[in-house]
Amino acid sequence: MNQTEFRHFLKRYAENKCTPEEMTLIDHWYELIGDDDLLTSMQDNEWQETEDRLWQQINAGTQSKKPRMINWRWMAAGIAAAIAGVILAGILFTGGAADPYYAAAGNTKEYNEIRNDSKGNQQVRLEDGTTVNLYPGAAMKYPHHFHAAKREVYLRGKAFFDVGKDANRPFYVYSNHLVTHVLGTSFTIQPAATGLLEVSVRSGKVEVYEQAAASQKHVTGGVILTPNQRLLYHQKENSFQTTLVEKPEPVVPVADMPDMEFSDDALRTVVNALGNYYGVEIVVENDSLYNCPFTGALTQHDLYTRLDVVCQTIGATYEIIGTRILIRGKGCK
Repeated sequence: MNQTEFRHFLKRYAENKCTPEEMTLIDHWYELIGDDDLLTSMQDNEWQETEDRLWQQINAGTQSKKPRMINWRWMAAGIAAAIAGVILAGILFTGGAADPYYAAAGNTKEYNEIRNDSKGNQQVRLEDGTTVNLYPGAAMKYPHHFHAAKREVYLRGKAFFDVGKDANRPFYVYSNHLVTHVLGTSFTIQPAATGLLEVSVRSGKVEVYEQAAASQKHVTGGVILTPNQRLLYHQKENSFQTTLVEKPEPVVPVADMPDMEFSDDALRTVVNALGNYYGVEIVVENDSLYNCPFTGALTQHDLYTRLDVVCQTIGATYEIIGTRILIRGKGCK
């Protein structure tokens, strides 16, 4: 095993994917740390040093201590929570800096902090009616009482927000380098281990922009996201990419949902119905495509499956370009 494989090994442990034999091996490695409380108190920026020290000792064959019996449930919670927090921040053994925004946020008695060290989602209800689903490994800081003019929370990891509507108090989520600003909506913030941060919107509208420094709350630029759109933020390049979510959901009320049955209807009617149903802009490469007739019942729930059916029928194709869908084909006379 080389050092790169060792890093992947620890990552698999944090994700609870190790075999019993591998868990026993980590029991031996745990002895090398030398402090029972270190794992639960370790800061993100200390993991690189700890990993290097562990590897040097393991590689040199210095496992001279006799393994002791420990509480694996306690140890798993401590080590997995610590490593998972690093993974979700996208800096696991990469030498990147820890999230300075979360670390510096809410260091007063006015803030609560909640960490989800369990294997399932944990729901938190805030005083304004906002509900937050924290995914495993995530953490959030929020005030005991929101400010009269605005609502602010600080997030590390992945979470789904269903924000209570309050037009007089906008809601802000600070997550690493990004600020997500909403008035009343539901959305997901999800970091990845590659330095990528994703914000996807289920309902309503959000503004997402970069936070240049821990002491600053405003910067220029940013994007506006609407339902079924998502933003991918590449931290190293400081670049934004907007696209559609992987599985768009209907945006119309259940009572207003169309039956999606067509009988020799022009493609214009079909794409307008699909676009309105999912809140997605669908355009064609040339106007003659709008003349193509379509007959059939689009009973599938998934937007892309429905588009496959339509395009196969009229001899066309489609592709996702940014937040729009483009249909290509020769069209019909």
